[in-house]
Order: sequence, then structure tokens, then C-alpha cells
Amino acid sequence: MRQQLLRHFEKLLPVKILRQVHHDVDTAVTSRLVMKTDVVEHDDDYTVTAALPGFDKNAINVQYADDWLTLTATHQPDEFDRDDDGRVLQRERQVATAKRRFYFKNVRAEAIQAHFEAGLLTVTLPKKVTATTSQIEIQ
Repeated sequence: MRQQLLRHFEKLLPVKILRQVHHDVDTAVTSRLVMKTDVVEHDDDYTVTAALPGFDKNAINVQYADDWLTLTATHQPDEFDRDDDGRVLQRERQVATAKRRFYFKNVRAEAIQAHFEAGLLTVTLPKKVTATTSQIEIQ
């Protein structure tokens, strides 16, 4: 009876909204704690370096759309914390998703490069060449 009541309770719209808000806030806070990031501007490009220790290269996603660079990383813990019968004795490491977004205007999207080595993700975003204006003398 109690489980049926809980299943009905979870179907309520306010509960779904609160769960989503909790997830969004948790992801935002966790992202800043997990994905420490440096952003550097050079004359020709921007460089974003994110520390992602313990993350697998295949679990990292880099996207650039509408002038926004989005870095997403998902961490799946190993299954070594089970005893011989497969029962979980203790689990402190959870599935974690870290997501960070950065705004960069005037970037050549087709030339963006990303490298992941030794727990560091480095994304290089080349700047578009802007036409320089020069003063024209009136004769």
C-alpha cells in the first residue's frame, strides 16, 4: 500500500518539477566543484583548459553552437565495490555529470580543436579574422 501511494505521489507535477530543479541545481554546483576551468584569451584564439581527473575520454562531450562552448562529462564508477555475491557493501561514488558553458563570439567553429590527456581537457577556439578599418584620406 505504501509503495502504491509513493508511486502515485511521484506522478504529481510539483514533485517532478522539484526533482528536476534539484537535479539542475546539483549539476550546477557539482560542475563548478568537479570541472575546474581556466579560460585564456590570446591574440589569435581562446584556450579553455578543464581539469577532469578520473573521467574517461569517451565520457566527455565538447560542443560549440550559437557562440556557446559546452563541456559535458559523465563519470560512471567502476563495479569493484561488490563482494563475491555481487552485493554492494558501500557506495560513495555516484554517477556524476558535470556541465560548463562559456560564451565566445567571433570563433571559427570549423577550426576548433580539443585534446584530452592526463585528466586535462584543452579546447582551442581560433578567432575569426576581423577586417581592420583604416582611415581614408579625403582629397
